[in-house]
Amino acid sequence: MEKINLRELSTLIIRLVVAATFILAALPKIQAPVEFAAAIRNYQVLPDDWSLWVAICLPWLELVCGVGLVVPLIRRACALSIVALLILFIVLHISALARGLDLSCGCFGLDETEDPSTMIPIIRNLALLFGASIVFLRDRATNRFHTPSII
Repeated sequence: MEKINLRELSTLIIRLVVAATFILAALPKIQAPVEFAAAIRNYQVLPDDWSLWVAICLPWLELVCGVGLVVPLIRRACALSIVALLILFIVLHISALARGLDLSCGCFGLDETEDPSTMIPIIRNLALLFGASIVFLRDRATNRFHTPSII
């Protein structure tokens, strides 16, 4: 019987949690882009014309990256993209809190029940950032997919 590698198992669990979170966050926003655009406008960082474009494109990027975390050939690129997105989300949340904006982050659609003035979205995103970083770094260290040599 083969011994279970706890490091690989923990990486798999982290990868699945981050992937599921991004997939579940993307689906309601894909279904309601106009409402998500309003949530984006509330952050007051983009021109109004851009908010709808971001509301249409961002959820699809989240969905592709979430699914991509379980596809070995694109896992590292998706993990790195998620890391970049999470850094952006954290900066936007901190900026909104610092400016005293009382808004829903729109992270999981408009049915969110958490108090927007709390640190919960920032803490959640920091935890996801930690997980996505682990996935990226461990996959980089154990990448078994090599380009075949022509020679």
